Amino acid sequence: MDRFISRGSSALLDRRVRLRPDRSGGITAYQGCGQTAPGEAVGVAARRNHAEVLHDNEIVIMMVRPSLWYVSAVSMRITVVLLLAALVIDRTGMAGQLFDERSLWSVAGILVAVRWVYALINWLSQLYLLTNHRIVVIRGTTKVEIFQVGLCRITEARLMSTPLQRLLGTGNIGFATGGDILPQSVWLWVANAPRVHQQILQALSKR
Repeated sequence: MDRFISRGSSALLDRRVRLRPDRSGGITAYQGCGQTAPGEAVGVAARRNHAEVLHDNEIVIMMVRPSLWYVSAVSMRITVVLLLAALVIDRTGMAGQLFDERSLWSVAGILVAVRWVYALINWLSQLYLLTNHRIVVIRGTTKVEIFQVGLCRITEARLMSTPLQRLLGTGNIGFATGGDILPQSVWLWVANAPRVHQQILQALSKR
């Protein structure tokens, strides 16, 4: 299922980012490894249109979304909390005259549904790109946030998978720059994470 959605969403978003390469010179983290453009910090979020993501002569090597397991992962905790709270309130009669049993579980169900819809929208707004110059994290629906780091500044790409993620065939990939111990950017819940990680390592070896 993840593979099918990844191909479909990648094709759709591939058409989107190819609309017009960025000719404004606004995002230049990949241009030269020595210095950053004036007034710009590497890895600082910038707000730009999807059509302005790519630069001239920039090639997209890989474009992926988080796995759909991401929606479950970010929603499960609050879902369990809400259902347990509703169960406790139902069994102890804490709702009193405010809610009957049916209304209580209806409210809990609505809150759970809202959380899952929000997680799905969040999933739809995330896109990870690897180009021949940089890695890019795109988030946001109406206002797009772009986090980008030039490949020449990345010192390590780490595959970070929990046992559950390994069981589901997913994982997180973190990118460290300079002497940083913690990753400056993370691709979350990537499907086929080991294969994606190897592609990233190959791109870094050619920077």
